[in-house]
Amino acid sequence: MANEEFIFVRVLEHDTCDQIRIGMAYPIHANQVEKAAESVKALYGEKLEWCGGFERGCKEYYLRIALVNADTLDSIAEVWNK
Repeated sequence: MANEEFIFVRVLEHDTCDQIRIGMAYPIHANQVEKAAESVKALYGEKLEWCGGFERGCKEYYLRIALVNADTLDSIAEVWNK
């Protein structure tokens, strides 16, 4: 387990009002990017439950939600992209 590689990511959120929000950095295992993206999707699903869930809420309120490199902001995984 000592050889596990971590990367630091942030959640980037771009909404339909052209506002961009970038969350705080947190570590994930480099080989579990997909799992981290699914976790973000689940959190947004809970957040958007009031308006019909993830798909319906994202179509209405977001242009893009992605996991990005915490330092460079390069895209690592797209969670939602209109």
